[in-house]
Amino acid sequence: MIIIISLICIIGIILLALLGNIPHRITIGAILIITLLASQTLLIADTHYDWGTELKVTSSKKTIYPLVNFPGSNQILVYQNINQGKEQKQIYVYKSSAQSHKSQTTYSNGITVKLLINQSQKNASRIKSVSQYRYTNKADQILFTGIINNHQIKKNTVSFVLPRNWFVISKTNLVKAGKDIKKNTKKTVSKQLKDYLQEHPKEAANKSAIQSEENELLKKYTKKTLVKYSKN
Repeated sequence: MIIIISLICIIGIILLALLGNIPHRITIGAILIITLLASQTLLIADTHYDWGTELKVTSSKKTIYPLVNFPGSNQILVYQNINQGKEQKQIYVYKSSAQSHKSQTTYSNGITVKLLINQSQKNASRIKSVSQYRYTNKADQILFTGIINNHQIKKNTVSFVLPRNWFVISKTNLVKAGKDIKKNTKKTVSKQLKDYLQEHPKEAANKSAIQSEENELLKKYTKKTLVKYSKN
């Protein structure tokens, strides 16, 4: 609407300049100029200062699952660095369900990515928040029809909220961690289990206790390796 008003004022001023015999020419011209200046002021205020709008935030949350499963409760969020000119962006890879064979991705280009570790969190989640401008009333929406300020996005944020047993690890380091675990786990866990049985000789005949201890040692070694290669 404000664009139409501005155009009408401009056309009116041009016609007044071309047609000199219009009654009250000066008064009408003054009104048109004042109206044009007022409409342009409102247009600038809306475009540059988001006048007549308020910032609304909408959020959506979904549970995510690791791309690769490790022994114990150790889980990972994988990312890959992408060079974009002088900047480095990341692609985060995960699954939308535990049974899914397809991966989901989040690309950090144009959005803010936050990695949050929540000690009390049981499941990993991805929270997307969109901050956008919206007109506070119908009158402003009609007045500024044709201007892109309504629903204009100010900020996109994706937060990965992870339990403490999750590790954020690059694709390159994931390969290194996998090789490390494959190469050294059996030898390391066997030695630690041997030391355990020497300290607890009565457990040597207890297969259940031995299996439980072996699983715990495997879990701890896997965690130690992931900590070594992760960024959190």
